[in-house]
Amino acid sequence: MNSSNHNNTIIFGIGNSARQDDGLGWAFLDKIGKTGFFGGEKQYCYQLNIEDAEILANYDKVFFVDAYEGNDIKDFKIEKCKSNGEITYTTHALSPDAVLALCENIYKKNPEAYIIKIKGYKWNLEEGISEKAKSNLKSAIIYFRDKYF
Repeated sequence: MNSSNHNNTIIFGIGNSARQDDGLGWAFLDKIGKTGFFGGEKQYCYQLNIEDAEILANYDKVFFVDAYEGNDIKDFKIEKCKSNGEITYTTHALSPDAVLALCENIYKKNPEAYIIKIKGYKWNLEEGISEKAKSNLKSAIIYFRDKYF
């Protein structure tokens, strides 16, 4: 069993299921919850907040899962988060790197952290994920399971 399956791992699903593909982060958590291969904690959120740094301090490994609008990835991409020591944020947006920097600065903890970007296509105020995004979600989950478990 991989160490990612223990209680020292948390996954943040970021998004909004009422905005079509913006719900990919939440859908990721829903799907892995049904499979049973992940035994750690799951956190649903609309966006990351300063307070999330305290949550990170309690874990050794953290994954952030979010929908991605860019055209520079085909279906999904997993990147290691880096705390560069700079704490930059606005009142409405906080990146995983910024939360990690806050965690390191305030709590002196630096968990191993990754962001899973899943390509989305539709962003209207409507429930449901597009078919292409569902395919990307499936690919991301399979890769995540095989690589980390």
